[in-house]
Amino acid sequence: MSIVIAILVLSFLIIVHELGHFAAAKRLGVKVLEFSLFMGPRLLSFKRGETNYSLKLIPIGGACVMEGEEKASEDSRAYNQKPKWARAVICAAGPFMNLLTAFLLLLIINLTGGYATNAISFVGQGSAAALAPEPLAVGDVITKYAGKKVAVPSEVFIYLQDTKGAPVEVEFLRDGVVHKTRLTPEYTPGKRYVLGFSGAAANGPDWNLVAQVGEGDPADIIGIAPGDRILTVDGATPNSREELRAILEAAGGGEVAVTWQKADGSAASARVAPKLTNDQDSYSIGLAFTAVSAPGFLDGCRFAFHNAVAFSKMVLYSLKWMVTGSIGLNQVSGPVGIVAEIGAGVAETSRSEQGMSAVMAYLMNLTALIGINLGLFNLIPFPPLDGSKLLLLVVEAVRRKPIPPEREMAISMFGFAVLIAVMVLTLFNDIGRLVAK
Repeated sequence: MSIVIAILVLSFLIIVHELGHFAAAKRLGVKVLEFSLFMGPRLLSFKRGETNYSLKLIPIGGACVMEGEEKASEDSRAYNQKPKWARAVICAAGPFMNLLTAFLLLLIINLTGGYATNAISFVGQGSAAALAPEPLAVGDVITKYAGKKVAVPSEVFIYLQDTKGAPVEVEFLRDGVVHKTRLTPEYTPGKRYVLGFSGAAANGPDWNLVAQVGEGDPADIIGIAPGDRILTVDGATPNSREELRAILEAAGGGEVAVTWQKADGSAASARVAPKLTNDQDSYSIGLAFTAVSAPGFLDGCRFAFHNAVAFSKMVLYSLKWMVTGSIGLNQVSGPVGIVAEIGAGVAETSRSEQGMSAVMAYLMNLTALIGINLGLFNLIPFPPLDGSKLLLLVVEAVRRKPIPPEREMAISMFGFAVLIAVMVLTLFNDIGRLVAK
C-alpha cells in the first residue's frame, strides 16, 4: 500500500505539471494533440475533441504534445505560430503549477497543524548556542545565520549544513533589540550508534518522548512504542540527544540497559545492542523553536510562503553541494529511490502516536518538497527541460528569427539521452541502497 501511495504522489505531481502546460496552451489557443501521463507504450487511450488522452506503461514523466511543437506547422493554432511571450507562458506554466501546488499544500499543513517560527523555545545545556560569547536564550528570535536571512527554522539547518560546522555569526532579536554572537556548531558523525527512535522534539523536555520507532530497529525490538518516554540508558539519565549519543558511543555497540515509561504510565526495561548507522554527517547548535498551533489565515499564508522559499533553498543548495562534491553521485536518488523513501516514510509515520494525521502531514510535506524540486529542476536550461525551451526563446529573440522546431527537437533528444543516462545511474544507486537495507 505504501508503494502505491508513493506512485500516486509522483503521478499527482506529474499530472499537475502537465496540466499547467495543457491549460496554458488551451487558454492561448494552441492545438493540443495529446495529453499523456507516463512514458512508453500506451495502456489506454481515448479522444475527446481534438486531443488524445493517454496513460502509458512506464511511471515516469508525462507529455503535453502540441501542434507545431516537434515540427513546423502552418496551422494558425500551432505552437510555432504563436508569439514568443505566449510560448514562454506555456513553457513556464508547468513549473509554476508545481510551485503553486507546493505552496497550497504547505498552507493546508500550517492551517491544520501549525508551524514553527524562528523564535527560540529551548536552549540545550552545554550546546553550541549556550556556550556562545553571548549565549542565546529562550524568547530570542534568530534573524540571520552566517550572514543569511532566516525566516523559518529549516533555513537555519540548511545554512548549518552549508557552513559545515565552521564558526559563524548569528544575529538575533532580544526584546526588540538586535544582538550578534558567534558560535561553533557541534559535529555529529554519520556513523554512530542509535536506538532507532525519533523524539517528539529535536530538543527540549520532549526530546525523549517517542514519536516514531524505526521498524526492526533496537527500540522496536524491545517494544518501545510511540507515546513512550525514554528514562535511562546504561544506568545514566540522558537529558538530550547529544548525551544519549555519548552514552551509546561509550558502550561501543555492546548491549545497554534501557528503561522507559510506557504511554499508560507503567515502567519497562530491557537490554539491547544499538544499531550502527551510516548516514550523512550533520551539525547542531542545540536549539528548539516555538511552534504556533492555531495560526490565522494571513500568518498561515506568510509562513507557507517562507517554508516554500526554504524548500527552494534546500533544492538549490543540494544542487550546489552536488556540483562542489559535498554530495556524491552515489547519494543521488531517482524515481525508485523516491518511491522507496515515500513508502518507508508512510510505513514509519503510520506507526506514530498521531496515526493517519501524521501520515497525511508527512505526505503533504514530502509532496511539497518534491513538487518544488520538480518545478525548479524543470527551469534548469538543459534540454529537454522547460528551462531549455525558455532559453531557446531568448536566443530566438536575440537572433530575431525563429529556431526551426526540428532543430529544437534534435537538441531535446540529445538532452533526453543524457537524462536517461543519469536516470540509469540513479537506478543503480537506488537498487544498491535497497539491497544494502
